[in-house]
Amino acid sequence: HLQIIQDGDTLTTMMTTTTKALSPRPIPPNEQTSSKVLHPIYQSLDSHNYSKALKLTSSSSPSSEWDIVKALRIHALERTGKKREALLLLWEVLTKGVVLSGGNGSSGDGGSNQAEEVWWELRERIQSVTDAADLVSDGAAHGSGGNAAWMDPVERLDLRGFACVSRAGISRSGNANANVDASSAGATSKTFSKGKSSKGSKHSNNGGDTSKTKRYPPVTDDTVLSTLAVTLRIEGLYATLSEMYFQATDEAIAPSTGEMNTENLQSVLEEAVCVHFRSVCDCSSVEKKPSDNGYCNDHNTNGEDNANGKSETSERNGLSDEQLRCKLPNLKTLLQLTTYYERMQTSSLQLSKLSGESLHFQWTAISSLWYKDSLVELVELLQAFSNILAMNGDADNTDVEHSQIPSSRRHRIQQQVCSMLKIRSPSELQPMIQKLKQKVALLPRLAESLSSRMVKNKQHRQEQNPQGPSSQAKQIGYGPSENDWDVYLETLLHQHKKEEALEALKGIPCSPMTHVIGDDDSGGNGADTNTNDNTCVLPQIHDEHTIENHIGSVLPYTQRKKLERLSEIALELGKCEESARGYRELLRAFPDQWTYWMGLVDSLVLLGTPRELVCGTETKRAVNRDGWNSCRAFAKEVIASLAERKGGRSLRGPYLVLIELEAVKVLAESGCTVVALREEICSYGDRFGPLASCCFADIRPYLRLLVQSTVGVDGADGIPDEVSELLVWAKNIWMENSQANTDAGNGQVSAEELRERRKKLRAYIFAVQVVYCVTA
Repeated sequence: HLQIIQDGDTLTTMMTTTTKALSPRPIPPNEQTSSKVLHPIYQSLDSHNYSKALKLTSSSSPSSEWDIVKALRIHALERTGKKREALLLLWEVLTKGVVLSGGNGSSGDGGSNQAEEVWWELRERIQSVTDAADLVSDGAAHGSGGNAAWMDPVERLDLRGFACVSRAGISRSGNANANVDASSAGATSKTFSKGKSSKGSKHSNNGGDTSKTKRYPPVTDDTVLSTLAVTLRIEGLYATLSEMYFQATDEAIAPSTGEMNTENLQSVLEEAVCVHFRSVCDCSSVEKKPSDNGYCNDHNTNGEDNANGKSETSERNGLSDEQLRCKLPNLKTLLQLTTYYERMQTSSLQLSKLSGESLHFQWTAISSLWYKDSLVELVELLQAFSNILAMNGDADNTDVEHSQIPSSRRHRIQQQVCSMLKIRSPSELQPMIQKLKQKVALLPRLAESLSSRMVKNKQHRQEQNPQGPSSQAKQIGYGPSENDWDVYLETLLHQHKKEEALEALKGIPCSPMTHVIGDDDSGGNGADTNTNDNTCVLPQIHDEHTIENHIGSVLPYTQRKKLERLSEIALELGKCEESARGYRELLRAFPDQWTYWMGLVDSLVLLGTPRELVCGTETKRAVNRDGWNSCRAFAKEVIASLAERKGGRSLRGPYLVLIELEAVKVLAESGCTVVALREEICSYGDRFGPLASCCFADIRPYLRLLVQSTVGVDGADGIPDEVSELLVWAKNIWMENSQANTDAGNGQVSAEELRERRKKLRAYIFAVQVVYCVTA
């Protein structure tokens, strides 16, 4: 209802919603009737007898108006290949007489613009599978013209060519237009089904006056939603699936809805979180680093000159309209992503309030962080659009040569941007950006508050039950799990609170590592990394009931993961000694983990300097000589400890780090010879060439570094001495392991001989690869 209120000389138009109560959605009257009607349908679907299922769900049965029956019919239609009928019936369930949740009270029936906007993906899919022949069939079945609004806009231009075929006569005025007028919109509710393939399509004409007067809320029943979701997943309509669950949850938690079954609501909310996450995964990826002349790169906004002598303002004004329009799909994708993340965060928050489970609080915190990350990208893109449109908007007051986007094209781009953002003019971009920035600032704090409260509550419960959970209190005796601590740490790191994260890590109880080598030589290093104090705990899993009766993880933080994160964060904070202690402790337990060796080199040798790839790095980095010697000595210590093991095999990590250390010295120090680098490469190849087929892949970056470092040193005409010696070494391996030098023999080959042949073959292939890499 429109009310016009006169306030002085101003007329204000207000939209008031109707207070008429919504009718309940069609459901079975009782459990007995529901079982009697639905059991045969489920049996038909389980036995893949879809024809019988269509017969049982036809309009001739009184239960055909139930939501669950329609949902089962949609599934049967889709399984029999009648996708258009299934999608049209799905449109009817979602929009016919439905008052959209959060709307202005208007029904989404038929051709409502609001329904077309909300269910845009479903409508586009229906249009893609509809042609003029379908409209002719619809018109013949219903005795009236078909609705051209269901046809693709391009095919709609050829609609008049089918006029001679249709006896009913398809309307020629208005149906050829892209926008549906009031008459065609009213006819939409009569043409939801084809009619030619299903008897159920005739029921829409019966009792038409009654259906117009009834208004329904969105579908909120868990069973109906799950059944409809099957068809939507098969068709890949994840945006529609997300919207359906958003409408359901928004209606279920509305204050005017009244009390709802808690179990049904929790099930809907849990599925909604998963649905929104699947919709996020379905979105196409967005480039974070456009081309060099793109406006999404980080620039100074004060118009200062860049390295090329051009001001940033002129560089941005030089952006062509093609480059500007290519960013519109990125904007659309980011808007969809932020929408899905917001829905996931809202559903998780409502779910955590309803259940109080720590797992659901984890979902809320994680989705809040993801939502924040998507908002950051969206703000950057919107700020770029705002800057460019504002600059080009003042083109009349600036030099014409600075504005390369014609006003007509710029106006169309502005219209597209405003249409996507649902704003009237680009001047509204800045207020929108400010609101989004406020959300960006609040979301990490919300995530930290939820995760910290979750961790503290579990710690308090564990203190109340220090002897472990009893049979009567299994749910309250467990401390924070590994997932709980990970979420809490991520909330701190998102806010750049690395010091607080480091202190929190030191106090996390964790399960100890096993099989640590060199225990006798470790000294007091273990105490520095909290391995021998009171923070060690064991997993409290008693039997299968522990996992079945507990929601979420019960595994404590592991000492390995704790040391990994301690070392990484300490290195980022510049605490190199603390980081090195953590990596040493990890390498004593996992001596072949290459990332730990790289972390140790970064901590001791490079002192936290950002690392680039060894191959092709031209930047000279400062090398800590004491740290270099300490790292080399530790590698030798690990090699000696491994050699003392009975029956132990050689591990590549400690030997490969010796090559890495020599490579770092060559890269960092000017005039450094590559003799030591070549010797370490040859030693590594002699040891692991016959044993590991990946030996060449390990040393390939160092081979290239050696060749690049020696080119031009000994003269341009000859081969450098170190390269020549390397080739001689590879040739010798080649000749010694050539199969031509091996006697094949006529008898049976023993297992030992076969093993030796494999070693020779690996060494031969390794030598060929080395020669090819060096000479290339």
